[in-house]
Amino acid sequence: MMESCLNTKAERRDQVQVEDLRRDLLSEFSTLPYPQLSSTDEREHLKVYLRIRPFSSAESHNGESQDCVTIERPDTALLKPPNPPLSARLSSDKSLPQTGQRFQFSQKELFQGTVKDLVKDVLEGGNSLVFTYGVTNAGKTFTFLGPDADAGILPRTLDVIFSSIDEQVFNGTSIKPQRCREFTRLTAEQQAEEAAFKRHFFRQFKENERSNASLQNSTNNTLFEGTSMMDTSEERINLEVDAHTKFSVWISFCEIYNENIHDLLEAAPSGAVKRINLRLSQDIKGNSFICAGFR
Repeated sequence: MMESCLNTKAERRDQVQVEDLRRDLLSEFSTLPYPQLSSTDEREHLKVYLRIRPFSSAESHNGESQDCVTIERPDTALLKPPNPPLSARLSSDKSLPQTGQRFQFSQKELFQGTVKDLVKDVLEGGNSLVFTYGVTNAGKTFTFLGPDADAGILPRTLDVIFSSIDEQVFNGTSIKPQRCREFTRLTAEQQAEEAAFKRHFFRQFKENERSNASLQNSTNNTLFEGTSMMDTSEERINLEVDAHTKFSVWISFCEIYNENIHDLLEAAPSGAVKRINLRLSQDIKGNSFICAGFR
């Protein structure tokens, strides 16, 4: 049976006409409806807030104000180049307009409208990131640190954290964060080293403060001044936290400049011009962390 099938010649059929397969499908795909985003896709992972620094009296007097940035709606800013009449619209999550020579929104209002919820997420076990971005003299330092009498985002954040956890601070040093999302248990010897470093750091800071030396006009000095200069007349913000939770607070402070990473809590080696350059790496889950040597 198999042999007869193999020996049988196939019947000749008429020639089959095949339509040209080369087609431009762009027009067809462009008319398809866009898929609906899931609730996960719709969730915003990065919120952007625009704060425009008003011109000072001297800047306005010198004709520097050309209305290059104008708030058109609460979520839209109108950008206009200085010379050409062409304009471009830049949409943001929320715009913070200004009036006259002062920000319309105070430092307190800015904190409550932007960072307060992030602090709450942290106290509930989440991770949060806050950063400022802008050209030189745009008001980044004022917004983030603030002057002595008008604290910015960072001092207010620290104040809310410590006033909220208050009696629930874990005073022990047996647990320390490791890398980005893990922790490690310290031995008695390691705990003694951490305690010694803490005492040395605060002693060194007090000595520098008394001598009014290198920290006089540095960012570090501004940071500590702003933290200690919260307006005592303001009502302090206390966020509700789990009564059965203990909080262990650790701080890291690094500088990333020209692709170099420096630990600002570590004193520069004697005679060295620069601090030791640290290296950025990733764990097996793709999370970035600063390698050994970072406090």
